Amino acid sequence: MNRADFIDHFTEARAKHEMLVFFCSCEIVYSGRAEAHLPKGDRLIVIKQDGVFLIHQPEKGNPINYLKSGAELNLEKHEGHLLLKGKFTPNKEFLDVEIYTVYDILRRRLEDGQQQTLMGSEADMSDHIRDNPKIISKDFKPVSREEHTKVGFLDVFGHDGKGKLVVIECKRYTAGLSAVSQLHRYVEKIKEIKGTKKVTGILACPKVTTNAKEMLKGYGYSWANIKPPQRHARHDKKQQNLSNF
Repeated sequence: MNRADFIDHFTEARAKHEMLVFFCSCEIVYSGRAEAHLPKGDRLIVIKQDGVFLIHQPEKGNPINYLKSGAELNLEKHEGHLLLKGKFTPNKEFLDVEIYTVYDILRRRLEDGQQQTLMGSEADMSDHIRDNPKIISKDFKPVSREEHTKVGFLDVFGHDGKGKLVVIECKRYTAGLSAVSQLHRYVEKIKEIKGTKKVTGILACPKVTTNAKEMLKGYGYSWANIKPPQRHARHDKKQQNLSNF
């Protein structure tokens, strides 16, 4: 693509707040959080509708350089090639891209106002326990979830049907000593608030380290082997596929 056509596409896309994607041969100089220089090579450059400026190399997932939303971008002719100058004033960041050859360009105004829903969070785990208390024990009765205390939020709070209060701390991944310590702080605070020593703790998570198991045992607490609920169909291991027929 010749320089004049690229300048026209770039200018029009920016004026219309379109997403702009192009492949080019370029050299990059960055100044801000650090000083960096990337010699001439082939890259993918993305300028989003809100001004986010991303530069990717042919491999790996993260951009090699970027500027946040609201960056000022200016394209100008410079010594026989093009210079794309980016500036994010709040952080005093500068990103200069010397563009030697533009291979391909795409531009389009995209519409997407949706928010991603995260499944399998610790909040999902506490909801799952509240709605299915028998996964803790046949006698467990949940009273509340996300109950606020001076030391934090209790994921699930209830009792065991025998007069003992139960504090449950949920972790999505393998729990270690810090999780047990957190649970212990909550149990001790509930003892203080409720004025009773009949309080125990349960750590709900898929796995727990050996040291954490010993620590739980020392406090008289227990571990419930509970995994975060997966609500998307592809995570349902019981769902049949074509090979089942």
